[in-house]
Amino acid sequence: MPTATSIDLQSRKFIADPYPAYRELREARHPQWLPHRDRTGTDGIWLFARYNDVAGILRDTQSISKDVSRLVPVDRLTAFDRMLLNLDPPEHTRLRAVVAPLFGVRRIAQLEATIEAIVEELLSDIEAEGEADFMARFAVPLPIRVVAGVLGVPPADMARIKAWTDDMITGLDSARASEQARTKVASSMGAMTDYLRGLIAREKQPQGSLLEHVAAVRQEVGTPTPDEVLSLCVLMVLAGHETTVNLLGNGLLSLLRHPAQLERLRRKPELIATAIDEMLRFESPLQRATYRITIAPYRISGVTLEPGQQLSAVMAAANRDASEFPSPDIFDIARKPNRHLAFGKGVHKCLGERLAKAEARIAFTRLLKRFPRIELLDEEPQWQDKTLFRGLKALRASFSLQGMP
Repeated sequence: MPTATSIDLQSRKFIADPYPAYRELREARHPQWLPHRDRTGTDGIWLFARYNDVAGILRDTQSISKDVSRLVPVDRLTAFDRMLLNLDPPEHTRLRAVVAPLFGVRRIAQLEATIEAIVEELLSDIEAEGEADFMARFAVPLPIRVVAGVLGVPPADMARIKAWTDDMITGLDSARASEQARTKVASSMGAMTDYLRGLIAREKQPQGSLLEHVAAVRQEVGTPTPDEVLSLCVLMVLAGHETTVNLLGNGLLSLLRHPAQLERLRRKPELIATAIDEMLRFESPLQRATYRITIAPYRISGVTLEPGQQLSAVMAAANRDASEFPSPDIFDIARKPNRHLAFGKGVHKCLGERLAKAEARIAFTRLLKRFPRIELLDEEPQWQDKTLFRGLKALRASFSLQGMP
């Protein structure tokens, strides 16, 4: 049995600031072992934190698998287990090709007017109040409303979907989830899949939505199957909003904590693209890559993992690796190059990257243009009690039309 890591992912200290622990992981001579129990039957997971190791793991599809069915019996698999994120090629390749057009350059450009309208509406509400919880009033509703439109979900139903996904994301955090949280995963997954099956069965789907698109593809070529359509919907509601919510909240907090960089962006709004990449690197919305196991002997960082070992690519640690990022703990909105791993790498790189960046670009451009003065009201904002994702519970700030004195 390998020696367990001394890093305590369940501590409040880690939730508040994980970066000292990530530095410890990077500087360790060998990968660290994190004991845990989950339904796959494995008793722990190897943590990899160096940039080159993490990038290599994310790219590898020969020695590493994301297929949960290798360890979980077929009759215990859920729609979450079968979604695109948890498939290997060639199944992954086939299904990704089905939905890729919905996230291409042309389609995202078509969505920009909708995103802009939502952003302006939400900012007008904030302006009327003067002070607001940015998470509740902007960072959460914007991605949820965008995802509702992309997927074809009635906007009024997104509150229920958000509650179900919160339960699942919390319960699937193997490093921190309580037994009660794990139990809620099954009930929320069941409720959400029942709801989504009802949407999929509609005779007419909203124009331009994912549901309309996959229905047309299925009529033409016979695939994807109903279960595959369900899995695509599950992926969209789980991954389609949580990371963008965190990008918006973490990004604004990073700007407010680095006022010189905030003013630099105000003076040079053309830096918005590199600023968003730096937000993603500096406070990565997704801290660790999702489920992976070895399917062949895998030599990495001085150790050989035997088949059937779980391993975790800690992307947030890799994004602070000085071997790739000079002065990695400095927030620099003009950083170039910036080959961060926040959206992953290889065949499983996040399909929604363009959409998330478009939302962030429009949001921060309009936010800074409308409010010459934004001030943080909470000295120490509270982070969500999660280790897989990193995001804020709340971000209270004042938003003023008057500039700084």
